[in-house]
Amino acid sequence: MQINFNKISNDEKDSLKNQIRLGLIELEQKESRRRKKKRLLAYSATASVALFVSFSVYINRTANENSQPQTALEQFAADKESTESNIDLENISLVLQNRQTIAVQDSTVISYGKDGEKVTVGEKAIKTNSNNAVAFNTVRVPYGKRTQIVLTDGTTVWLNSGSSLIYPTQFDGSIREVYLTGEAAFDVAHDKSKPFFVKTKECNVRVLGTVFNVSSYAEDETVQTALLQGKVRITYNKKGLLKNQEIQEDLTPGMIATINKDKKQLKVEQKDVASILSWREGYFTFKSQSLNTILSKLSKYYKIEFIKGENLNLETNYSGSFALNENLNSLAAALSSITNNNCTVNANQRTITIK
Repeated sequence: MQINFNKISNDEKDSLKNQIRLGLIELEQKESRRRKKKRLLAYSATASVALFVSFSVYINRTANENSQPQTALEQFAADKESTESNIDLENISLVLQNRQTIAVQDSTVISYGKDGEKVTVGEKAIKTNSNNAVAFNTVRVPYGKRTQIVLTDGTTVWLNSGSSLIYPTQFDGSIREVYLTGEAAFDVAHDKSKPFFVKTKECNVRVLGTVFNVSSYAEDETVQTALLQGKVRITYNKKGLLKNQEIQEDLTPGMIATINKDKKQLKVEQKDVASILSWREGYFTFKSQSLNTILSKLSKYYKIEFIKGENLNLETNYSGSFALNENLNSLAAALSSITNNNCTVNANQRTITIK
């Protein structure tokens, strides 16, 4: 419809103009409200991002604070030079506080006096150069070798292939603690006033006086603690989004605690612990274990690769033992005798083909 302004009165013209003006005002108000709403949504989104970033920073800071080393030993162990890989190591090494490195023969006993000022390696006595109360030594063992350490409190430690142990030259505080990477067996000297702790990257083991084994290799999916005598308490910090959950389990003789790193689970079961500790006597003993498990342990100890035939049944169980000072040819012969499988050695490539 078209409006003919020449045929309407002045009052009607004024009324029509007023309606148009009011309509324009209302339209402008609607547009203003729309712009305000848009700005509010933008501010909300920005605030949400800022809140998320702040929350993430808080979580990361909390996680970092929870993972910070708590003791002088843990701070020392956090040093890369103290926990470096032993893959290319040729000789057993005793590293003193001043970084002096002493070569140690295979299966030699490293023994400390009560004051920690001297250490005996085999028949040779050496000053530890520990001029302060907090002095740490490190023993590093290459693959295929073992050693034994007697600490200042009389505790005996058997350190297995490819493992490292960090410990103080003397236990001065209210606790005794060592840091393990790899596998070790412990016969802890009893001292009720000074509990003994074995610390690893994944968990802590607390004891008063006992015989047990801890396996905590970085490349393994699990950390395992096996108790032969006495009593130990496993403490595992299960990391969560907002906070860590501390899980504890007490073990009695014959029990094994296994922590799965990926699944973040702690499992306790009853098993044959004596065979697990047999390596400290120079033998790898196994009872009704799968061929796959046996090959995995031998591969780790000797740092060799097993090439497995297509028809090889890896789930078949075997019982037997190996002397841990065997060369590859003797190892292959013993493995062939126990499993009735053909074994071929390639010494240059450090492989054994079994089929």
